[in-house]
Amino acid sequence: MKSLLRTHIISQETAVLLAALLLALLFAMTLDAFATWGNMMTLLRSVSVLGILALGMIPVVIVRGIDLSQVGISMVSSAIVVKCIVLGFPLPLCLLVGLALALAMGAINSLLVDRLQIPVLFVTLTTVFIFVGLARITVLPSMIINLPPGKLELTVLSMNWHGVPVPMLVFAACALFMHLFLAHTTPGRFLYAYGDNAETARLYGMPIRSILFMAYMSSALLAFVAGVLMVSGTAIVDLKTVSSTLIFDVILVVIIGGASFSGARGSVASVLAGLLLMGVLLNAMTIMDINSQLQNMIKGAVLLAVLIVDKCLNPLDEESARQSI
Repeated sequence: MKSLLRTHIISQETAVLLAALLLALLFAMTLDAFATWGNMMTLLRSVSVLGILALGMIPVVIVRGIDLSQVGISMVSSAIVVKCIVLGFPLPLCLLVGLALALAMGAINSLLVDRLQIPVLFVTLTTVFIFVGLARITVLPSMIINLPPGKLELTVLSMNWHGVPVPMLVFAACALFMHLFLAHTTPGRFLYAYGDNAETARLYGMPIRSILFMAYMSSALLAFVAGVLMVSGTAIVDLKTVSSTLIFDVILVVIIGGASFSGARGSVASVLAGLLLMGVLLNAMTIMDINSQLQNMIKGAVLLAVLIVDKCLNPLDEESARQSI
């Protein structure tokens, strides 16, 4: 049976994409509000930020890691941007400060994982609390920070351009960039080589530390972009988002689309497939007014099922077990 499963008659991305299309067709026939232009635009807007975060998570998962601090980096860096705007600094400078802070947090994660060899699960679970705590103690007076009424330049990113939501265009640009990076550059290929076997990559002379650094910096960079988009849509930063299920949704999109914690698997196609399926499912559950607890149960069941299937198709080898997160 396992040998039959390993033949991969169709790729996981294709199977997930077909499942998403079938679900969309089912919901279109059963939910009056689903197949409307307004709802489609709502769906596109709602998945854009999730998709950008998932694009940042892909390089980390490829190298057998996970970044549980990603949403924390997103919220803290965007909160600093808003704080700088409140203080009267020009918008470009505010964005540069927020970006620099996000990259610094990504670098800290990379250094802790690489130099101290602490399991990445514990590193990023710890740093998210440290990043948010330090921000609250030093410069952020409250959990919610509003854009000043007269300084709403960022909200232009929440508008439409020729009928298409700008957040979706930003996601498309990020997806193109990540695809080119992973599929058509030497550093991108190094990520897959490291995820396949880190020791072999080292023996071949690949820059191991630079590879990990690239992965976590990519996650931090796109976390910052996602945070700015969230601010543009709501004109506020809510640090309580760090405690939400958003990071769980990001991991769900990445894994369900075809990436694997065993490493060396995952692509932009994985994100697109997983994002479409989860976007359709979450949108339909919202229309059906399913309460959040039941939604979390459904998402948890889906993720568990995908992990079980992935375990059967791609059992951990000795190298995977040694590097287990």
